Amino acid sequence: MNETLKILSFAKPETSSFLVDIIYWLVTITSSVAIGIILFTLILKLITLPFDYISRASMRKNNIIMEEMRPELEKLQRQYADNKELYNQKMMALYKKNGYSLFGSCLPTILTLVIFIVAINAFTKYSQFQNREYFYNMSESYNSLVYDGLEQDDKYIYYDENGKFIIDVNAIKTETERTGENFITLTNSEGEEYKIYLRTSYEEDNKIYKITTSNGYIEYNYYEGNLGTEKFILKTNSSFYELENAEGKTYNELKEKNSELTEIDFFTELRQEASAETYRSYEKRFLWVKNVWVKDSTNVKSIELDWESFKSTHNYKEDLGTFDENDYNQLIAKLDVEKEQPNGYFILVLLTAGISFLTQWILGKTQKAQMELQTVDGQGAMTQKTMMIMMPMMMAIFAFMYTAAFSIYIILSSVLSLGTTLGINAIVDIKYKKKKAQEPKKVVRGRVYIPKEEPKKEEPVKKKKELPKNDFLSGLADKKKKK
Repeated sequence: MNETLKILSFAKPETSSFLVDIIYWLVTITSSVAIGIILFTLILKLITLPFDYISRASMRKNNIIMEEMRPELEKLQRQYADNKELYNQKMMALYKKNGYSLFGSCLPTILTLVIFIVAINAFTKYSQFQNREYFYNMSESYNSLVYDGLEQDDKYIYYDENGKFIIDVNAIKTETERTGENFITLTNSEGEEYKIYLRTSYEEDNKIYKITTSNGYIEYNYYEGNLGTEKFILKTNSSFYELENAEGKTYNELKEKNSELTEIDFFTELRQEASAETYRSYEKRFLWVKNVWVKDSTNVKSIELDWESFKSTHNYKEDLGTFDENDYNQLIAKLDVEKEQPNGYFILVLLTAGISFLTQWILGKTQKAQMELQTVDGQGAMTQKTMMIMMPMMMAIFAFMYTAAFSIYIILSSVLSLGTTLGINAIVDIKYKKKKAQEPKKVVRGRVYIPKEEPKKEEPVKKKKELPKNDFLSGLADKKKKK
């Protein structure tokens, strides 16, 4: 038999980011994708909790103050219905007078938005890394069947500290030249004796070193004259025939049923089955989602169906190795179920939109006064209604564009934010009531303060002057003269 067995050189992935390292560590120590995502979400929420408290406490306090200013603001709305600019000026004066803060919640809200963008980036990079790692490990399993066909020790045939399979041709050459034999006799871990054989041949200008082990079914060919080219060859009449496929059938059994079955075909199927078994061994499922690091969508599968799509989706750089389309097809050859069934059914997309709608609805209730009174025509309330539609749509788009893992993060983060908002509102309400209770009370009558009136002083009545009797007006003076 003189068939070349290709070793697949899929590039080993790197995490490349601190946050990706954290997710990888959490998923690894918990041995659960779901728990890892939950812990990562909790860590981010703990980081942003102080800023969330400042932001939500400020918004709640503002809403309480706004509610107290409602009578005055509603009066201003009626008075300046046709003059928005003047209404805003009067409203700002009231804000200043009553301690309403316009910017108390802005900076924390911006920081929370930054964290959201960072989370998108982290989950995207980790999803790409994780899918590349799946295929790297699949390629290692595919290759390992060849490596396992050569007996290994700690000196001549072994794995180095980086996990790379090494056949030290020079060391084998040196030892056989020292003994004058074409083999090295060794003992394996089970105490059984075996041999490493070294034979040489020539092909045109190439000197070929052929290395096999007595218990193996693979021959390693090293072409010295062609820049160290190497090949793995499947031997005939070897222990290879004792290997079994996924159904527990040996090559000889299957050969009786299929006369056209070749040894290399059977061996290739064994490698493909090893690759598929490795992929299925990983914990990547979440309820109905087959692969949580891919979209929850009926339009995609848990694996990419072609090499170009894989490179594009998972950011695989071609210069990292010599992996090609045929190699990719070899790795996914036995993943028939994964190639046929959808990865999800948009359930996480709908849940994301639903949680976002609920959040907007509750926020609208807790900020009702602000929405109704911040503009002269109540446009803020209309804006809030628009946001109740737009925000769920935006969140649904994010869930549709990114992986199921990120959708889980959005849902969990939204639920936690909703819970902390309600809790913070309750705390602010209690503190505000206590503060109001400690303030000195004014003397009021009914609901309106009426100053006490002083009694009015009565003015003295002026007496009417009597005319003198001898006044010329009375006519007495004329009478006296006649006398």
